[in-house]
Amino acid sequence: MAKDKESRRPKFLARKGDKLKVADSAGKKRTAQVVSLDDDLTKEQGSFAFGYCKSCDWTGRARRSRDKARDDARDHRGSCDGKGKVVLGVTDHR
Repeated sequence: MAKDKESRRPKFLARKGDKLKVADSAGKKRTAQVVSLDDDLTKEQGSFAFGYCKSCDWTGRARRSRDKARDDARDHRGSCDGKGKVVLGVTDHR
């Protein structure tokens, strides 16, 4: 039987500064650290670059120039409310 979506999500237990305490779907407690994502504002497909917003999945016009695609993304960033999806990255340091 497949787990429902709610039971697979990590549970946030506590936060102190940029340190998070979370419990995974098995209940195992882990420590995570909040870090800023890279400032990659473009995606590429073939010979074209697109401005891209990680928060709301906005994609700009296809451009041959990466600089113009980055400028499109920077212009969009000013109008984006940033309340789209949350990206949770996991790194396992043992």
